[in-house]
Amino acid sequence: MIVVIGASASGKTEIAKILTNKFKIDKCITTTTRLKRPNEVNHIDYHFIDKKSFLNLIKKGKFVEHAIYNNNYYGINKDDVKTNSIVIVEPNGANSLIKVYSEKTYIVYVKSLESVRKSRMLKRGDDVIDVNTRIESDKLVFRKENINRIDLVISNNHFCSLDSLAKKIYKKYQKFLEKK
Repeated sequence: MIVVIGASASGKTEIAKILTNKFKIDKCITTTTRLKRPNEVNHIDYHFIDKKSFLNLIKKGKFVEHAIYNNNYYGINKDDVKTNSIVIVEPNGANSLIKVYSEKTYIVYVKSLESVRKSRMLKRGDDVIDVNTRIESDKLVFRKENINRIDLVISNNHFCSLDSLAKKIYKKYQKFLEKK
């Protein structure tokens, strides 16, 4: 399983889309309580549910991991975990997946300049106050020291195409699988 970690607007979702579409890596769909963004599709991009339903799933022990990020719940339902898949999580989620699935996880950290991330968030229509809050919060949450293991660091600052970054991840992931 490819586990992708990166701050808001680092490009992780777009890279994951390329890996699923071009390289046929299945997407492990995360469950969330956050509102759908324009162009997002329920059960494709996320499983969008309300907070009460999410908390009920926690009580039933349905999640491999769950976290609160930006005042919304996110979690990976055990039923959605697939061997040859990709999932996007925050550092605590990655650490939980490493703990549960250990050698079956390939951890990719996507980094991007703060100025680039801020520009991307504003272009997609995020509120300016929310953008600034997320930028500040991400400085603490997405520090590399918060992640137990990183197998690959990718820089996404417009210097390489997303296709080339996805191809690099795919090639490194294939080498990782060969060793298993």
